[in-house]
Amino acid sequence: MTERWRGLLLGVALAGWGAVPGLAGDTGVGAPTVREVGPLERTEWVVRTGPGSLDRFTMTRLTRRHGGHRGIVLLLPPLGNPFGFFETDESGDPLRSFAGELALRGYEVWGYSPRETGLSVPACESGAEDCSVMNGWGIAGVAADVELIRREIARLHPHEKPIVGGFSLGAMTTTAVINSHPEGYRAAMFFEGALYSADPAIRARNAVYCAQLEATLAAGIFYDGQTQPGIRFVAQLAATDPDGLSPLPGLPPGTTNHQALVAFLSLPQDGPLWPTPGYVRVAGSVAEDRFFFASDERVFVFSSLFNDYSATRTIRDVSCSLAGESTFTGNLGAFTGPVYLLEGGLASVNEMEAQADLLGSSRITRNFIPEFGHADHWFARAHRRVLEADVLRWLRLVDGH
Repeated sequence: MTERWRGLLLGVALAGWGAVPGLAGDTGVGAPTVREVGPLERTEWVVRTGPGSLDRFTMTRLTRRHGGHRGIVLLLPPLGNPFGFFETDESGDPLRSFAGELALRGYEVWGYSPRETGLSVPACESGAEDCSVMNGWGIAGVAADVELIRREIARLHPHEKPIVGGFSLGAMTTTAVINSHPEGYRAAMFFEGALYSADPAIRARNAVYCAQLEATLAAGIFYDGQTQPGIRFVAQLAATDPDGLSPLPGLPPGTTNHQALVAFLSLPQDGPLWPTPGYVRVAGSVAEDRFFFASDERVFVFSSLFNDYSATRTIRDVSCSLAGESTFTGNLGAFTGPVYLLEGGLASVNEMEAQADLLGSSRITRNFIPEFGHADHWFARAHRRVLEADVLRWLRLVDGH
């Protein structure tokens, strides 16, 4: 059955700011888009980093219009997602989202949406966009984008440093960000993701993926426009017709649309997106046709957020880092701020612990649930207790409250 599922899985950017500091030419920040979200104000800017149509990313700020200022949190999204990942809740109410909860409590929340955001299939395949630029969209590119956001935060709050954090790839880019500018951040949150392993077997496993992805880049394949739309499709089928037979090829006879989604998320696979043996995204059972801890509604709504494209170089950077490359981890000892680790026992816990050993931090707080997969804290029916409430408790500790 594993082979069949492997086959399936393989198939499937400021008013008053002006020019971006340190950049030249066709660069700068577009006019802000501002809207009210209940008692919050949401401001978004498109930041241009070059002359090309794809040389841009999106920067977002979410704040209370009235009330105290408790601190600044900068959030980095998982692979293939915009900042909207942190503004989403199964209730449909953005005030109940992760970012909404923080902003309502007085935190100024900033967010990053990667360059892939808004790029729709088949723009790259048809030649409507020159997507060869994605060859430079790896983790170093994300870290450079985030540095521009950090500079703007420093301009607005010259005596205050942000807390930076992210989920999955966002935890990995958080690693790269504090590695590059350890002095620029007050604290860091790593939600299920790391770029370092001390395990020779894991290094060897990822060295294979690293070589494969470097060969892919050498062949001129700079993007993937199938996997994320494929995930959205599988989740949409499960949401709209859970008991219908899955039309996806290569599945065991009688597999329903909901079982296909459970298998997609709960069965360990072999590939760069499963960096360790037994890596589980969401704990569940195909035979029982259910997730053990995750809410179907949260799985559905978060799966609908995926961008169409992801950059091959980003995945290459993850695999090669886990294989031993130290580009994004060699300076972690210089970071001494408080750290929060959100860990699931069926996913990245060993790599996160090994990476934590590289940090110069002495205050490390863990939210570890042995039975959880990679995304279970986020998708859990009890997420307000195991995710938001715990993060808010830690933030109060960092604030000294």
